[in-house]
Amino acid sequence: MNHLKWIFSSLILFVSLESHSQVLNLGEAVTEALTQSPKVQKSESQYKESSWKKTETYSGFLPTLSANASYLFDKKYALVDVNMNNTPLTIPQVVPTTNLYLTAQWSLFDGFSSTNRYLSAGAFEDSAKNDYDWTRFQVEREVVVLFYKALAAKELKAVAEQNVRALNDHLKDVRLFKKVGTSTNYDVLRVEVQMSEAQSELLNATDNVEVARARLSEALGKDQDVPEVEGALPRLKPELVAKVTEFNSNERKDLQSLRQKAEGFRYQEDSAEKYWVPRLALIGQYQYYNNRNDRFDDYENGFRDAWQYGISLTWNIFDGMTSISRSKQSIEQKYQAEKTLRQAELKAKRDFDFWKRKYLYYCAVFEARQNDIAKSEESVRLSREGQKVGARTNTDVLDAEAELYRAKAGAVNAQIGAIEALVNLELSTGQKLVDFN
Repeated sequence: MNHLKWIFSSLILFVSLESHSQVLNLGEAVTEALTQSPKVQKSESQYKESSWKKTETYSGFLPTLSANASYLFDKKYALVDVNMNNTPLTIPQVVPTTNLYLTAQWSLFDGFSSTNRYLSAGAFEDSAKNDYDWTRFQVEREVVVLFYKALAAKELKAVAEQNVRALNDHLKDVRLFKKVGTSTNYDVLRVEVQMSEAQSELLNATDNVEVARARLSEALGKDQDVPEVEGALPRLKPELVAKVTEFNSNERKDLQSLRQKAEGFRYQEDSAEKYWVPRLALIGQYQYYNNRNDRFDDYENGFRDAWQYGISLTWNIFDGMTSISRSKQSIEQKYQAEKTLRQAELKAKRDFDFWKRKYLYYCAVFEARQNDIAKSEESVRLSREGQKVGARTNTDVLDAEAELYRAKAGAVNAQIGAIEALVNLELSTGQKLVDFN
């Protein structure tokens, strides 16, 4: 018997732990989003790509070294006719069967084109880093909103279930009262209509729960829906935004990213404009060849060496409009980046004012709904007491309970509205105003 009790207790503990592991809190959701979200991973990859593009620009300052090797399986020498002492001779142009080249080049001057390319790549790297930081911040705050929306949908479903249960009890009571003659058919029909509407609301609330979980799963980068969310909706106060008095664009990482991107295009334009500047480079070549026989391994008797070094001057006089077109393209890219930054700054300022007003509005609505809940609960109590002594009817109780459920749903909607407005205000300022975790 004791053995069976032990097995039963272990089974209960296992089920309890299993059910506990199937819930998701806000901290876990944010952690999963920052590590698994495709949006964050994509931004991180773009940042790494920009770092390697900056490394690529080192080629404008570092020497290059290349090796080349060739071996001819067969050949026919080109002939050269010469006249030596009035004697015509035909001399074959001997081509080495085995040839090894080692070529080095080091750019000395290119009109600071490489310098501007390096500065441009550095600006783009800083832009990508700020964009990555902003993406992490944005995803974190978006997950907060989606998590609380899922939690709010769960609470609204619970309110809808309470409403259906209460109406179901009323429907039973009013049908019994009709049988004894204290209620009419009008009362029955009225409750049935409200019952039908409440059941529709419950179905809608159930769908909203699944939709909210699906959107949260998508933000977390999960293929399957997240488990049940666990937590409580925070009660936010208007004082949270009291210190936020004016908009400061310097706090926005995304705006900093756009500024640095515009700066990168400016340096890129400066680099592209140097197409007309002559290029000066130090060059050198070492050659190890065999033109004595057709062997590739006769290092003692067959191979010879040769070398040369000097300075190379290259001047691109005309390349079919390629360089001019690239220069003009870089000018337009810089202009587009500046206008994109201007658009973002204007929108950020408008968003700041809008969401601050919305947050204060929802805080006021929530306080009003809290008062409505207290008044509705008292109204329900009085109507039930009045029904017992015959001073109130079943309709009065039904109306009081409907007002209570509407007030509870309104409070939940006001809470989630305040949370969403606060998060959007944080996104418009670039500052974390409250730690929801």
